[in-house]
Amino acid sequence: MMKSIIICEGETDFTLLQYFMIKVYGWKDSGKFSFKPKIKGILTRDFEKDSNTLTIISSGGCSNIKDIFSAVIRKNQNEVLDSNRFSKIVIITDNDEDETEKKIIADLSKSLHNTEKINNRAWSTLSFIDMTNNRTEFSVDLLLLIIPFDETGALETFLLNSISKQDSYDAEIIRKGNAFVDTADPQSKYLAHRGLKTKAKFDVYFSIRTPAKQFRMRQDILKNIPWEEYQNIREVFKELSKLG
Repeated sequence: MMKSIIICEGETDFTLLQYFMIKVYGWKDSGKFSFKPKIKGILTRDFEKDSNTLTIISSGGCSNIKDIFSAVIRKNQNEVLDSNRFSKIVIITDNDEDETEKKIIADLSKSLHNTEKINNRAWSTLSFIDMTNNRTEFSVDLLLLIIPFDETGALETFLLNSISKQDSYDAEIIRKGNAFVDTADPQSKYLAHRGLKTKAKFDVYFSIRTPAKQFRMRQDILKNIPWEEYQNIREVFKELSKLG
């Protein structure tokens, strides 16, 4: 039995990762949640596959990721049985600032009481001593994915790039939509920061691709796109196959 957790940043990530783990790797939604730290704005859901369990949790913002990670570590250290611990932890966050990788690694390292190095895009093995009377040593595998890999942006940027690589016609629609958003609000009256522009570019594309559904929830749009058919997305998330 393996117990794993994916910590992501926002609702888009939360929805996409559920879809991807079900469609590509055969996980089933349990309809329950077993781990919910007392942190405002989080969403959490459990999934099952054979005898394995997977928790996907949205942090409600990048600043909460380190707090949820710390809560996972504390839970692990207070468990007596290995089977109750999260043996694999995946953290997925946006590459929305120039120093994102350096900052997130520094934040996560502060939550650790050991000297193992955390790497982006690669599994790191971290060792701990539990806080029970047993004082036994255990290890956890950690995977950090800062997306997109090759530029600043968010998961929405990565999804649009994946569509562009797969379809030249849609790539041109995305290019024109991005150019429109970049110039449509020159005084930043509505798109006050880069994160809002990123989401606007995503929404502009889907208002063209699915105009009859443009007033539906973003989660509904995400669930109706066959993301598993996009090779770039499969490649980036291939390490998630190791969760069970």
